[in-house]
Parts: sequence; structure tokens; C-alpha cells
Amino acid sequence: MNEETTLDTGSQEVADAVVAESVAPEPVVEQTQAAPEQTGSWLDGLEEEYRSNPLINKWESLNDFAKTHLNAQKLIGADKIAIPGKAATAEEWQSVYQRLGAPEDPNQYELEQTDVFDEGSFTAFRNKAYEIGLSNKQAQEIAGLYQDQINAGREALNQRAEEARFNGEQELRQEFGQNFEKKLTQAQAAARTVMGDTEIFDQIQLADGRVLGDHPVIIRTFSRMAEMLGEDGLVGEPTEVVMSSQDAQKLIQEHMQPNTPYTVAGHPGHDAAVAEVLRLRGYV
Repeated sequence: MNEETTLDTGSQEVADAVVAESVAPEPVVEQTQAAPEQTGSWLDGLEEEYRSNPLINKWESLNDFAKTHLNAQKLIGADKIAIPGKAATAEEWQSVYQRLGAPEDPNQYELEQTDVFDEGSFTAFRNKAYEIGLSNKQAQEIAGLYQDQINAGREALNQRAEEARFNGEQELRQEFGQNFEKKLTQAQAAARTVMGDTEIFDQIQLADGRVLGDHPVIIRTFSRMAEMLGEDGLVGEPTEVVMSSQDAQKLIQEHMQPNTPYTVAGHPGHDAAVAEVLRLRGYV
């Protein structure tokens, strides 16, 4: 075999290999068939006696039934409390309450007697808590809620009282004008003269929260009494009796009516009337 023959043979072998590789069959992939969907119910495998039992067939799946069964097993042996029937006595219920955390005696509640409880109401609260079977924590929570409500009510009442007192003062300041402070002092002196003890004015609380002594009607009443009593009739440090600008203006108008000493020049009391009107105009 010469060199040319050898080369031809080698070339033919290479060509055959290329052709064989290009036409090699593709590997076959095995396809896994999906499992057929289960039809029917998990109860189908049970005997009719169990399949028709409402305590069993109420579960939608076997997993639900198994979960419930496991939870029930956990409760077996746990400390359980029997609920008394309708005819149970108060003592039987107290036994249940105490197992749930209620004390054996009302005085065993760990409660703080704050300012919202006096001795009587504090005792009543503990007795009622014991009667209805509250635990110590429950009683503390309710007592805390009660205290918060009382404090909130007090704050709201104090705010209304301050608003009412301020409005009343502004009403009197407008009425008394620049004589407000003097009129107020004289009203206080008149109250001491008439009543002696004026503490009652600070002890009686009105519906709007302010005390009786801050009401404009009370102050106005004793201010008029001060005018009637005069300086010598007031208890305490003598003060000049003054009047409001409205009262002074009213008296001036009375003096200036027709046929009064002020308007009749030759009247014996003309000069005195003129002087009185001048004095009244000072208040105005």
C-alpha cells in the first residue's frame, strides 16, 4: 500500500465518524406520570359506624382530625376545673373562683387605697370583688380604671369651674368698672358683717364646679348690702363705699329729671344737688 492509498483510507474513516456522530439518536427521557387525583372523602376507608359519627365526620380532612386528636391528648391529665351547675351554691362557686386566682378573704386583695376611695367605699369594693370572684389582678385592673375615671372627671370639672369663675369675674369687671377691686372688698366685708362666718361660701360647690362665693350674684348682692350699710357698718378695715358707673349714671338721671332741685335754679337744694351730680359723675 502506497502513501496515497493510506491517506485516502484515513480520510474515509474520519468522514464516517463525523456522519455517525451527527445522526446519533437523542437520549430518551422517561416521563413520570402524575398520580391520579384522589376522589371521594378520607372517611371512605372507615367503617360505617365511624363514618356516620358526627364527632368524626365533621372534619374536612384526615390532617384536621389528627391535629385535633393530638391537642386533645395534651389536655389529658391536665389540671381541670369542673363548672358548677345551675343549682350550685355560692360556696361552690367561691371554690371555683379561688382555683382561678381569687383570694380566700376580701382583705387579702393587694389594693392601694388612693384618694378616690374613702374607708367605706374601699371596703365595699373589696367585698364586691370577692363576691363576684375577681382575682387579685382583675381587682387591681378595675380599681385602676375607676381611679383614672375619677381623676379625669375631676380635671374636667376643675377646668369648667375655672372657665365659669373667669367669665363671672369679667361680667363683674364690666359692671363695676374701675371700682371692681373696691366693690369686691366691700362685698366681702358686708358678708362678714351679715353672716359672721363666710367659710360656707368656699365650701359649697355649684354644678359648674366653682364655689358659691365666686358667683356674680353673691358678690353683687353683698356689694349692694355694703352700700346700704355704709362705711361705719362694715366689719373689718374701713373702706370707702363706692358704686358702679351704671348705678351712678342712674342716680344722675334721676337728679336731672324736670322740676327737681338740680334743674330748678332757685330751689333751696339746687347747690347740693349740683354737688351730688358732680360726685356721681366721678364714678361714671
